[in-house]
Amino acid sequence: MKNKIRLFIGLVAFSTIGFAQTVSVSSPASGATVSSPVQFTATANGGSRPVTAIRIYVDGQSMYTLNNTNFSTTTASLNTSVSLPTGGHSAIVQAWNAAGQVFSSSMNINVSGTTTTSSSGITVSSPANGATVNSPVNFVASAAPPSGRTIAAMRVYVDGVSVYTVGGSSFSTALPIANGGHTVNVQAWDNTGAVYKNTLTVNVGSSTTVTNSGPYQNDLSATAKWMATTVAPDGALLYGTQAINPYYSNLAAIGLTRDPGSYGIVQRWMQWYINHLNWPDKWGFYGTTYDYDYNNGAEISHIDADSTDSYAATFLSLAWAFYNTGDANAQAYVKTLSYQLDAIGQVLVQTQNSDGLTWAKPDYQIKYLMDNCEAYRGLRDLALVYQNAFNDAAKAQYYNAKADLMLQGLNGLYLNNGKWAVYKDGIDRLIPPDMSVWYADASSQMFPVMQGVIPPTDPRAVATYNSFNAAWPQWQNLSFSSQDPFPWVMIADAAAVMGDNARVNTYITNIENQYVKTGFPWTFYNMEGGWFMRLNAYMMGKRPL
Repeated sequence: MKNKIRLFIGLVAFSTIGFAQTVSVSSPASGATVSSPVQFTATANGGSRPVTAIRIYVDGQSMYTLNNTNFSTTTASLNTSVSLPTGGHSAIVQAWNAAGQVFSSSMNINVSGTTTTSSSGITVSSPANGATVNSPVNFVASAAPPSGRTIAAMRVYVDGVSVYTVGGSSFSTALPIANGGHTVNVQAWDNTGAVYKNTLTVNVGSSTTVTNSGPYQNDLSATAKWMATTVAPDGALLYGTQAINPYYSNLAAIGLTRDPGSYGIVQRWMQWYINHLNWPDKWGFYGTTYDYDYNNGAEISHIDADSTDSYAATFLSLAWAFYNTGDANAQAYVKTLSYQLDAIGQVLVQTQNSDGLTWAKPDYQIKYLMDNCEAYRGLRDLALVYQNAFNDAAKAQYYNAKADLMLQGLNGLYLNNGKWAVYKDGIDRLIPPDMSVWYADASSQMFPVMQGVIPPTDPRAVATYNSFNAAWPQWQNLSFSSQDPFPWVMIADAAAVMGDNARVNTYITNIENQYVKTGFPWTFYNMEGGWFMRLNAYMMGKRPL
């Protein structure tokens, strides 16, 4: 409810409020020398409006947030401890009230204690020391303190600059890093203030260099040309000829970002989506969108959607994909969408549960593996947008924290033996897949690696891919068509991430023969086109997927 209140307030112009807003910090005192963990005690007064949140920043990084739900008073307090490494720090306690006003109190403190510089407590699974990688760089790391201690937080430094912080003992995230050689320091600190460090070097290559490689480029260009025929006059990307499904269109548009000649189509679709956001929707949410029928130029809303989580998530991933093209016009356009992207991000936050997972939509409270993998990717991508397009480290940290929570929930869906629960039901039962059923059981198993929830080197990814191929050994020859008539290009995308070039190339040849050479007949539609463009770009070296 608090997020809905905040978002509603963001739409209304308030007159100046005459009562002062204050933050009073009783601990620590400015200039004090303290030990870790540092005790923070503060009270915020929202003037004539209730306080909605209080956040602690240390050295520009968000370290703790109190979200207030008691709106019967205009004050709120926090009393918490934050583990900090030895040395001097700049701290800010910042609060917001229900009118959207921001007020804060700042201080400098010095943390005393002994720093441990051992790397033995930190395991960096990705990237490998000395590796050559593409941007954004996939970071996977965990920290294990001595017995009796707990890890309070972890941080990534690149060339001495803090680029990512998470409260917890592990993380998996993607970070944009400039081309060239870099020194990376992964640091953790425990509840006593002891610090653990692991230093490595990486070389970052171009994230946009693509080699024009014969058939792959031909397939990509042919698909882009066909996709241009699916665009309505107002920019909508049509599903077939008589419907607009924003989820399919978002995935189609992500594929179009792989073709510079299609950037105009991408922007027109994004603007269509923005123009059709609900303020509010049937569930009382802001920033969702509905499905539409399309008939001779008339768009008729269903006043419903198949999901809220996947629709929002894929648009957020589209925003990052468009910005990450490096095109000046694309980046300028994305920079106009800060408010709307935040609203769309809140769609995911409002349906995220304490286990980290989202409901498919407010009135369909099932937590699907597919949807949550997409939601995880969307939250990570939104964090990348705020970090890079808006230089908003606090907002990036906020959405990364939500993604971290979702990652924990997704890890809980793994059932061992190369299988993931297809969904968690309304009473939190994990429903295992019947691998003889293509959709949604078998096909859902490819989503964790396809959406970057786990890297292809993760033992779970390897076991899952082996289990999938054992159940469907001829998927590359479209053996699933006996159950599902669509081409399911995304499965080949997952196989490409797994490095299975042999199956991928066989699959591409089959798609060329059945669809590309015959003018893309139905059952090929816009989402399949998007995934096919991404597949061919990936096979030419374009990263990420």
